[in-house]
Amino acid sequence: MISLYFCPENERRKVLCKLLEERLGYIPEIARAPGGKPYIPGNGAYFSLSHSGGICAIALSDAPVGVDTEAFRGKDRARVLASFPQNERAEIAGERDFLMHWTAREAYVKLAGGSIWGYVGRLYFVGGQLFLDGKKAAVQTAFRITESAVTAICAESAQFTEGDCKKYY
Repeated sequence: MISLYFCPENERRKVLCKLLEERLGYIPEIARAPGGKPYIPGNGAYFSLSHSGGICAIALSDAPVGVDTEAFRGKDRARVLASFPQNERAEIAGERDFLMHWTAREAYVKLAGGSIWGYVGRLYFVGGQLFLDGKKAAVQTAFRITESAVTAICAESAQFTEGDCKKYY
């Protein structure tokens, strides 16, 4: 099960350290994979971070996980949307829909490691499912949608519970 937390963006390091200390009994060293993805070496605890609009989403799990959050900003996304395949564009009727598609992609990239630019033209989200190189990705995507943001979680099993971390900031 994935635990999802939200905190102010400027408190993310402190909150992540406190959450990891509570979960593991110590504050672990955080390393970076060759593609830049942060991870905890050798202990079976996984995390992912994302921030937007002053809020940070933190996902903690016993299995690899990716999270992405994007605040509603009323931006024109026509140029990015034009790069999406037609069947994906057909599902997007407004900013909420766009952010669901975008955060699903970003959460996958954070799960897999690397850069979103390494997946352009290869990764898309249609009918609630991610596809990579034309094949269904072996992951699930779940969303938390509020009046201010869309957050996507991507993992082999994307079931999550929302935790309270206010005591840490």
